Amino acid sequence: MTAILEVQQLKTRFKTDHGKVAVVDGVDFVIHQGETLGVVGESGCGKSMTSLSIMRLLPPNGSPEGKVLFQGTNLLELTEKQMQKIRGNEIAMIFQEPMTSLNPLHTVGKQIEEAILHHQKISKEDAKQRAISMLKAVGMPRAEEIYGEYPHQLSGGMRQRVMIAMAMACNPKLIIADEPTTALDVTIQAQILELMQELKEKTGTSIMLITHDLGVVAEMCDRVIVMYAGQVVEEADVQSLFEDPKHPYTIGLMNSIPDLKDEREYLETIPGSVPLTHQMPKGCRFAPRCSKAMPVCHEQPPELLALDDHKCRCWLYAEVDE
Repeated sequence: MTAILEVQQLKTRFKTDHGKVAVVDGVDFVIHQGETLGVVGESGCGKSMTSLSIMRLLPPNGSPEGKVLFQGTNLLELTEKQMQKIRGNEIAMIFQEPMTSLNPLHTVGKQIEEAILHHQKISKEDAKQRAISMLKAVGMPRAEEIYGEYPHQLSGGMRQRVMIAMAMACNPKLIIADEPTTALDVTIQAQILELMQELKEKTGTSIMLITHDLGVVAEMCDRVIVMYAGQVVEEADVQSLFEDPKHPYTIGLMNSIPDLKDEREYLETIPGSVPLTHQMPKGCRFAPRCSKAMPVCHEQPPELLALDDHKCRCWLYAEVDE
């Protein structure tokens, strides 16, 4: 399979009152052509910061290092002008909350049109027709009327469809979707995910889907990386991950999923919370919350090990290999 995006040893540091802290720390993964890669983990694990580092949309106090190879070109070495040609054209992003991503002063049609005109040499009329056809493609009723409406006139689900239409307008090779259904009710969530799946199958676009919802991962993804405290702790194809999770953190996430057939009175929880970036534990970052932690876990950070069909950052498997 052809790799569309290769992230190698990505480290994103922020200047803070506590000095420079790494919110993304040595992340590696590959997204292949036509593939959906899921990125999962709790809030504060570095999922969104990874995506913003790839897109070079970090705040001024953030700086990414390493390599982000998009079709062989390292995005971290490009100028801002060169990045502007890639953003929205070859790599598009769908944000979590469309109300803060859409400009309230412009109609939704003009905003989709602007993205098309910025990247493609076509007339305004052709751009308008393409914007309307994109609204139709994402299942928008009354597309011609909605073209002239403002974001506040639309429901949350319709605004998210506008965001997807905008993302798909220039036929990007990769879409980064950062929790695209979190702000929506369950019925609309299902429709949006189905729409993204249909568009992916039609166009062959690759998707990086950031979510904390493992149900969405099971439905949508081909492969999954699990992030914790700025690092990848497990990587596997979606079936292997659900059938045989390896890392204690992934197992904890799986055990916290409600099941209608389950007769337990309470769901399992993972004690504690994700450590603050300036207070990372000495050894394994998950050790303070892990029921299987051994003395070595508190002393030395584990490497990301290649197992049969997984990669896993855990001393449990290093012990087995020895």
